[in-house]
Amino acid sequence: MNFNPIPSVVLTALVAFLIPFEVGAQKAATQIENFSNARATTISGQVTKLLDDEFILNDGKRQIIVEAEPQLGKPINLSVGEQVTVVGNYDDNEFNALSITRASGETLQIHED
Repeated sequence: MNFNPIPSVVLTALVAFLIPFEVGAQKAATQIENFSNARATTISGQVTKLLDDEFILNDGKRQIIVEAEPQLGKPINLSVGEQVTVVGNYDDNEFNALSITRASGETLQIHED
């Protein structure tokens, strides 16, 4: 029986080529200073102040106001000092949240205006 190494080499090369694309697809949170008006962006940081249906998020370099209007009947109940990851969009000098994920992994869906 003859062993043909070419299919194994091709498969190995293909896997080695695709792995960096898979790893690169997992985006890190954007720093507050680096985003512009966009469809959806992810930011992470610490809640530093609570304001009605907004809060201030500090990513370690800058702060931003995050608008987070809860879905009907579902309070957000964030705490000052809590670490969160927010998915949303930047508009008019504030960040409009679509979802908030707590450090525990719990995700809160936010009402979109």
